[in-house]
Amino acid sequence: MKKLVKSILIIGLGAALFSSCMISRPAKEDTPVRSITVSGSGSVSVKPDMVSIKFIVKTTNWNCLAAAERNAINTTNTINAIKEAGVPESDISTYDYSITQDNSHTYAGEYTVRNTIAVIIRNIDLTGKVIDAAVKNNTGANGITSFEYLVSDKATALREARTLAIKNAQDAASLLAGASGCKVNGVIEIREDYTSAGRSNDMLYKAVSMSAGSGTPTPIVEGNITITSNVTVKYELTN
Repeated sequence: MKKLVKSILIIGLGAALFSSCMISRPAKEDTPVRSITVSGSGSVSVKPDMVSIKFIVKTTNWNCLAAAERNAINTTNTINAIKEAGVPESDISTYDYSITQDNSHTYAGEYTVRNTIAVIIRNIDLTGKVIDAAVKNNTGANGITSFEYLVSDKATALREARTLAIKNAQDAASLLAGASGCKVNGVIEIREDYTSAGRSNDMLYKAVSMSAGSGTPTPIVEGNITITSNVTVKYELTN
């Protein structure tokens, strides 16, 4: 019996010493990951196949009701003219509507009613005709607040731009890593943003201004849209 107790004590003491060694051993520190962060950019130029235009219909009057009534008539005339120019009703919508009063004087000023009509033109060849119908022919619209070329299949162009951006980033990372005696092992993180830019609106506004009151159709010459993808990629490095 004494031998059995002694054996148990020895085994228990050994286990305690082993456990103590395990606890006191310092934890192995993780090896820091070596990395490199680079930027890449890719751009694709595409021909637009749609135009987005916003027309403003603005009326003023000392009487709020009269200003709103005149604006309603002018807006209706503008919408009808745009439809007659070849734009379906489904591509015409109210973008913004407001009624304000001039409070810049000590007395109550005139009321101003603004109605912004958003139009999508899916046939670019109709663009000049639509502008003439809404603005030049004294239909009711006072001007254009926005003009933008659009691409119906932007996803395909963006995919191409992203592919070019990643390739650009990979080339930069491989060059820098090779120059420092390392190799690119894999991707740790990717961040991306993209932009879409068309031509300036200046020529459009000048064309409307020069042609107003004449019989010359408003000339519209579409330019290309540049879709750009910018990426920031963090790569792991290895020997």
